[in-house]
Amino acid sequence: MRVKKITLSSFRNIDYAEIPFKEGMNFLLGGNAQGKTNILEGIYLFARGKSFRLSKDAELIKFGAGGFSAELVFEGKEREERLAYRFDGKTREKRKNGVLLERTADMLGHFRAVLFYPDHLQLVKGSPSERRRFLDVAISQCYPVYLSLYTRYAKYLSERNSLLKLAQKGNGGYDFEAQIAVYSDLLASLAAELRLYREEYAKKLSVYAKDLLYTLSGEKESLSLTYHSDTPYEEGLDKAALTERYKTALSSSLPREIGAGSTLFGVHRDDLVFYLNGKDARDFASQGQQRSLVLVLKLAEGKISEALFGDTPVYLFDDVLSELDEERKKFLLEGVGSAQFIFTGCDRASVKDAPVHFIEVENGEVTF
Repeated sequence: MRVKKITLSSFRNIDYAEIPFKEGMNFLLGGNAQGKTNILEGIYLFARGKSFRLSKDAELIKFGAGGFSAELVFEGKEREERLAYRFDGKTREKRKNGVLLERTADMLGHFRAVLFYPDHLQLVKGSPSERRRFLDVAISQCYPVYLSLYTRYAKYLSERNSLLKLAQKGNGGYDFEAQIAVYSDLLASLAAELRLYREEYAKKLSVYAKDLLYTLSGEKESLSLTYHSDTPYEEGLDKAALTERYKTALSSSLPREIGAGSTLFGVHRDDLVFYLNGKDARDFASQGQQRSLVLVLKLAEGKISEALFGDTPVYLFDDVLSELDEERKKFLLEGVGSAQFIFTGCDRASVKDAPVHFIEVENGEVTF
């Protein structure tokens, strides 16, 4: 899989740009705040279905414009494909090869990309929400139905929490508990399904990341990772059995949850824990080890995608080469093999001796 061209109109600080890319390594070169990351954001829009930096489409519109459009032409496993995303300030329109797509989930899975953003360097020691987001985004590209499941889960969780807050204040004769029980059943079923997706993905991630780190460290460091949850789980538990576990956890904790005004059990509280040489990386990993861990996690994400679909995803690396020493940089550039690599930076020297196609970006304008 490779990007052939991205066309952006009134997108961020870009008035209009039609940017072709080559096979292998492409380098978006320019100073800070010139628009390099905006281009990656436009490309990744088609992998995730939304911006990786902003929550609202309106924030992507160039100042003074009424809307934006983006179109991606890419080469898939079998043929050339075209995806389009337009927002007029009120409504959005998404198309694949000219055919209207009704939902965000319908856009996922066609174009696949691995994003490495500077914020990802906090993945190891950051909050559990960062690691959950990493899993959710990666899984959604492989299994688009996952996004629909998660969206429903988030909706029911919010509504259940609202009921818990009302019950906390006093029911005034209203039977909140019966209504909460309805949402508990809905959440339990969805939590079980999401959990099984996450557990399976975490297993694959562990296998690839372990091998990659072992090689990167010169066979000195061993990595293992586990999916952690407060809800008991045994290997081989099916969806029905796991659903019952969640129902039991939610019903037995209801008095505590009413006191807290929030749902205390579910996949929204789970975590991905990394162990480096047998020790919890959150407590013991050095800054250099953290960089290595995140690097192999991102490469492992790409390996999983390649194994599932039979072709490599596109790697989008935003301003991270400056964070890597020469050894890790060399490992990265060799690790993506024949895949297309689009990265950003301020210095040509960061990719010296590598065959790279440079694209210069200045104040939202692009030159080749």
